[in-house]
Amino acid sequence: MPTMRGSSRSRADSTQLERGSAVIETALMLPVLVAFAAMALTAIAITSTALHLGDSAHDLARALARGVPEGDVLTAAAHVTPEAVVDIAEGDETIDVTLSQEIDIPVPILERFSFTIRRSATAPREWS
Repeated sequence: MPTMRGSSRSRADSTQLERGSAVIETALMLPVLVAFAAMALTAIAITSTALHLGDSAHDLARALARGVPEGDVLTAAAHVTPEAVVDIAEGDETIDVTLSQEIDIPVPILERFSFTIRRSATAPREWS
C-alpha cells in the first residue's frame, strides 16, 4: 500500500506542473496573438485604403472625361479622400488621375515606417 500512496502523490505533482506550464505558455502567447491581430487589422486597413483610392481615382477620371469642371472634381476629391494628393494629367484623348496617400503604420514598434499608396485611373475623353 505505501507504494500506491507514493505513485498517486507523484501524479498530483505532475498535474500541478502541467497546470503551471499551461499558464506560462498562455502568458507567453498573449503578446504574440495581440501582435498578430494588430498586424491583421493593419493589413485590412491598408487594403481598404488602397481599394478606396483606386475607386475614387476611377470616379474622378470618369467625371473629368465627361466634362465636369476640374474645380468641382477637386472639391469632390477633397471630400471623398481628404488625405490624398490628387494629380491630374490631361492628354489629347485621355485623362489620367493619380491619387497618392501617405500611410503610417499604427503599431508602436513600427511607427517610424510609412509608405505611399498610389492608385491611378485613365478615362477616354467623352467631350471635345
